[in-house]
Amino acid sequence: MSHHLLLFLSSDRLHAQLMDGGSIAAQYEFPDSPDGHDAFSVLLQSVSFPAYLLVDLIEEDFRQETVPHLIGGKRTALLQRKFEQFYRATPFRQATLLQRQKGGRRDDDMLFSALTNPALILPWLDIVMARRTPLMGIYSVPQISAPLVKDHPSDHLLLISWEKYSGLRQTYFSDHRLQISRLTPITADLTFQQAVVAELGRTYQYLKSLSLLPSGQTLDVRLLGHSRDLTELQLELPRDADMRYEFVDLADIAGQLSIDYDFTDSDASQVFLHQLLAEPPKANYANTEHTRYNTLWQLRNVLSWASAALLLGSLLFAAADIWQSRENADEAASLKIQTQRIREEARQITLTFPATHTPASEMKTAVSVMHKLDEHGHMPGDVLRPVSSMMDRYPQIELDELSWRMDVAEPGTNNTRIDVPARTITLNGRLTGFSNNYRAALDYLENFRRDLSAQGYQVAVLRRPLDVSPGGNIADQREPGAEALGFSLKLSWRPPA
Repeated sequence: MSHHLLLFLSSDRLHAQLMDGGSIAAQYEFPDSPDGHDAFSVLLQSVSFPAYLLVDLIEEDFRQETVPHLIGGKRTALLQRKFEQFYRATPFRQATLLQRQKGGRRDDDMLFSALTNPALILPWLDIVMARRTPLMGIYSVPQISAPLVKDHPSDHLLLISWEKYSGLRQTYFSDHRLQISRLTPITADLTFQQAVVAELGRTYQYLKSLSLLPSGQTLDVRLLGHSRDLTELQLELPRDADMRYEFVDLADIAGQLSIDYDFTDSDASQVFLHQLLAEPPKANYANTEHTRYNTLWQLRNVLSWASAALLLGSLLFAAADIWQSRENADEAASLKIQTQRIREEARQITLTFPATHTPASEMKTAVSVMHKLDEHGHMPGDVLRPVSSMMDRYPQIELDELSWRMDVAEPGTNNTRIDVPARTITLNGRLTGFSNNYRAALDYLENFRRDLSAQGYQVAVLRRPLDVSPGGNIADQREPGAEALGFSLKLSWRPPA
């Protein structure tokens, strides 16, 4: 069985439990104090297996931003600038892609989030690092909540749960994507049911004020709790056309997720801990420095498995070699007989082949064509590379479509080889940022055409944004409501003579 250490951090304590497979082997509670830190450090002395840190804190912030769609280093630099802008004071931050917009520039809708009070996390994390415990990651309850609603039919869903040591957690999902989450501490004189009744109305108004819930849209509310508390909630919650309730017994969730735990109250902490162990999200708040010892632990395991596999393979190879040597003597005689039979069958088949003859002139022509193709068969990348460089010099030209073909009939020039097929490229694109300034747009396109001609291309304009030819119809070529001016060019290239 595999062993793991699950850590649940609230504002004033750390809960730790050792897992043996899917069952709880032991549980510990450590207060946020010097004695609690020392006791936690002692526990980690005996831990040599992976640990997961789950946090449930008020100090978790969420921001939605629309950013340009970038890739590679440019995207990394953009996200880093956003982190410095929003969350400069904490290392525990991440960015999640919600969706890519379908219109316009097709920008990215991003959710930036961070644990904004690192002082609550660093004392415990420093102990983990000092003990070189393999840390898989740092996760939050809102992150772990997503799989619990992925199959829900509602596009506007509020998930409500209660964690005994942190408080009442309310997480809002739009189109099954996490949008925002709130944590409300519950004092000793306030029950779970009373907290839900008091906070639900405030959260509804909060979502409306942020325009996260469309006007007239019913909010689906999914409440996790013990069956006893849920029965009382059904009587106490107001019946409102703006909200629709769903009551989910923690025991039912335990059955669905195969959680070996007996829930005695509405504390949902074990649901999230088991969910974290079963499906840890790829993204989390830990950086590479925090997970360094986990990387080393995984590498050590890989090397151990590789060594065992190599030893087993060597033993199997040796056994197979001994067995094979015994079989070789018997197979040699059989193979000799089969070889003689196959040779005779091949001779008989050869005798039935018809006589063929290829004229020497045709063979010479074929060889000449192959040599010419080898000599002048430039790859598309070699021909297109100057076009790509030219596009960088003309940022107001956006390319929509590019087609490539070989054309023997394309006319050539005096300084090119007319016995080699022309590479013909068709560019369909748009001129952006000119609004109604057609003269500037046409001059911009003409300069682009001349620069391409200077690179050795024969350039023909197939379509302009505005037809200014003597027999043309001077009319805007754009579709109604479009901002870009479309054009089409044909480029022809042959090797120089």
